[in-house]
Amino acid sequence: MPSSRSAGRSRTDVLLIFPPQTEARFFPYLSLPYLTGHLRRRGRQVHQADLNIAVLHELLRRPALLDDAVRAQDTGDDGTAVSDWYRRAVADVFAAHIGELRAHVLHKESAGELGPDRAVRLATLGLELLVRDTFLTRTWDDLGRLDDAVRRAADEPPVASGVPVESLHRLVTGLLGRHRPRVVGLSVAFFSQLAPALLIAAWVRRLAPDTLICLGGQQVMLRHDSLVRLSGVRDTVDALCTTAGEEPLERWLDALDGTVPLETVPGMTWLPRSDAGSRTGPAVTLRFRDLGPPDFTGLPFRSYLNDALELAIVSCVGCYWGRCAFCSYGNRSLPQGGYQQGTATQIADAVEAVVRATGTRYVSVADENTNLRLILKAMRATRDRGIRVRFGVRSRLEAVLTNPAFCHDLAAVGCAMISVGYEGTSQRLLDRMERGVRAADYQRILDNLAAAGITVRFTVMGQVLDETPDEFEASLRFLVDNERRIGIDALELMVAEPGSRLVAGPEDYGLALDTSDRLAGNPELSYLAGRVGHPLAVPGGPTRTEALDRLVRIFRTVKPGRTNGSTPSRPTPNGHRVPAVAALRPYTWVRAVPEHADDRTADRLTLADVVRERFYALPRGDVEQRADGLLTARTDRGGRLLAQLADAAAGTPDPARAAEPVPSARSST
Repeated sequence: MPSSRSAGRSRTDVLLIFPPQTEARFFPYLSLPYLTGHLRRRGRQVHQADLNIAVLHELLRRPALLDDAVRAQDTGDDGTAVSDWYRRAVADVFAAHIGELRAHVLHKESAGELGPDRAVRLATLGLELLVRDTFLTRTWDDLGRLDDAVRRAADEPPVASGVPVESLHRLVTGLLGRHRPRVVGLSVAFFSQLAPALLIAAWVRRLAPDTLICLGGQQVMLRHDSLVRLSGVRDTVDALCTTAGEEPLERWLDALDGTVPLETVPGMTWLPRSDAGSRTGPAVTLRFRDLGPPDFTGLPFRSYLNDALELAIVSCVGCYWGRCAFCSYGNRSLPQGGYQQGTATQIADAVEAVVRATGTRYVSVADENTNLRLILKAMRATRDRGIRVRFGVRSRLEAVLTNPAFCHDLAAVGCAMISVGYEGTSQRLLDRMERGVRAADYQRILDNLAAAGITVRFTVMGQVLDETPDEFEASLRFLVDNERRIGIDALELMVAEPGSRLVAGPEDYGLALDTSDRLAGNPELSYLAGRVGHPLAVPGGPTRTEALDRLVRIFRTVKPGRTNGSTPSRPTPNGHRVPAVAALRPYTWVRAVPEHADDRTADRLTLADVVRERFYALPRGDVEQRADGLLTARTDRGGRLLAQLADAAAGTPDPARAAEPVPSARSST
């Protein structure tokens, strides 16, 4: 607890920062709210800042930033004229709809004609265009190059690293000035955040030399041995937190107050620049069951990239199964005491606290693998308290889900969605990876969940050890047979992350690993390469290229029915043709590609839906566009093409021309 000498202090005890750049923008990542809740309950002054979402909010408040970024990205090369035009079109549409974007994203108010789904998509596109080809979105071949680049960027004016980096520097400077923190804690959950986090740490060291700096989070737990060898880390950071941060930060602040010796602070690897020297502290003793609910106060929790307000809790630390060979997070749970599970009452308390504090009607249980029996008991307790909330979980396709009554019970207490990992239907491979599931149960589970009204979303893994062509085909068939019942969130190749059983014993899984400093991820499939680990090969199995081709086949073949896309095309009843449309008014986010950008427009009109990222080519002999933008059919075929555009939600039939007959003359093509 704070000592008397800390009372009345004007400085914030801890500034907690979640750095860019990651796709975790649906709701606040939970590391900060749980740390904040714990420290505030101990009487500490804490401010939490999600700079990952703050960069987007800066853009919404200052949309001219996107124009600056796009101008910097223009190549002036005739060969990239379409790309340059398209980026300018996205920026123009973004600016044209800035009012709707601010209303929905910042305040969850009506997005007008744009609608909530398109507002989220357009905001995401604007942000990705802003950070494109900047330091925030670089991927790395090894940690040494990352460290060198961070130090170079730290020595340069922020604007030299791009418009969003300058904006990020402005945000960090403002936080330090307002809060004057004693300690800055950076939570690095995803590998793509590592370089930006180290750059922020370097800025903090320069802007506030007396502030102490700690890095924590999943990436620090996985890579602390490598991180302590980086010059930039050793010169800038005081400590690496190698476990859950609640007790380490609490005790560190006590040590700064002089109430406990620094060497008694648990869970920290102290770096040479700290008073403790280069060493590791004792193990933590605080357990998950000792923690209270997350505290979202100070975060803009209503202003994340989601259709509606959504927040999260966790029901455990680690994974109760923990044996899956590829899961570094779960494998940490295997030693005695590695897995810590909350009680049903504790989980119900967390749900109730979050709902009452924020008004959210949807809660994600953001465990790596949720104990479904426990969550059912906890959500029943929540309902007994008068709290009605829908929720989603992550889980394996476990045997308990073969029971239809259990699935209906989950739905009855609010379960709306289950996210699962899919490594195929080969029991040989599932057993080899110790997944602890039976492929023979999968169909019954999907049937049960569909009957209960629970959506299932898959993350599909490729390069699953020595998967044979026949095993892949069987796994693909299962997805095709069930495509209308599932969504697919991601496709990714297997990664050998540090700390996983794949890395501890690659020969047990038939793998050959490159354990040098080289890094390998999923740059073709995942955001900023996704998970990152050691390069791997499968002697006698598919090459990386072959495995990637298999995932591309899945992408092109499987048409999931439970997706989050914009308005889907509507199938015509009984196979009848869609009635022709005489005239169509494109939505304002659908733009015609000009001739100077694409010389192929001489014989066709090309439209770009910049929100859905789709192009449509219309022969000029069939369709013409008036000066006011209205599309009119010149032939019967043109009328059918305009009808297809209306069906694809690219525009709306012009009511003033609705009664006009579509020309009956046929196109010559």
